[in-house]
Amino acid sequence: MRIRIGSALAFMVLSSFAVAADNPDARTIAQRVNDREDGKDSYAKVDMLLTDRSGVTQSRSMISATKDYGKLSKSYIRFSAPASIEDTSFLSWEVEGKDDEQFLFLPELGRDRRIVSSQKDSDFVNTDFTYEDMQKRNVDKDTHKILREEKVGEYDCWVLESVPIDPKSSQYKRWVAWIPKGIYLPLRVEFYTRILRQPTKILTTRRLKKVDGIWTAIEAEMKNYERNTMTLLRTIEIKYNQGLPDRMFSRAYLKRNR
Repeated sequence: MRIRIGSALAFMVLSSFAVAADNPDARTIAQRVNDREDGKDSYAKVDMLLTDRSGVTQSRSMISATKDYGKLSKSYIRFSAPASIEDTSFLSWEVEGKDDEQFLFLPELGRDRRIVSSQKDSDFVNTDFTYEDMQKRNVDKDTHKILREEKVGEYDCWVLESVPIDPKSSQYKRWVAWIPKGIYLPLRVEFYTRILRQPTKILTTRRLKKVDGIWTAIEAEMKNYERNTMTLLRTIEIKYNQGLPDRMFSRAYLKRNR
């Protein structure tokens, strides 16, 4: 489940009325998460902090951009530091009702390569995210169930369980998400690769903020409990609706020496 990160009082008042009159079913909640307002496009500067099992950390810097084209959504990531990963780029095209297309450009190879289905459970450039985590999943690939309602901090949440209809369609057996009412940006997601065990990974949104009227995850972490590693994402700057050029989301742009 991908993530993208104010008059807060007015919003909360309006939301409380909306929530009182709103009693969506589980599938509707899952669909609202996918359809959540996130602008026509966005451009962000993000710091990434990787922590290994020994507690050693490594920092990275990158830019992230997204653009919506109706039933098509495109996203682009480029690393700018450190030198060992500089200019490594990633492109994802999400077409409603179809499988995503993903491409990774590695400067040392001088070409991009397509991420095929068998690689979706692989780590994304040695982080705690996999290529599957980087894509938006069609809600009708899963069954959804509201487990309970629960408060997380100041937010009233639905706790939603999703299970793949076709087990082969995901590396996960199930996942459980805490969805704040009226916001629909998950505060916590538990990923299970085995039904009866503890979650393999947990994604936690540490800090939410409204930017240009859009709820944004300013800080989020993914912890891998099998490897005892963590990836922290911290949004340094984000702008919405900037009119980003289409060429930024092309395969040719991946290979540009910027």
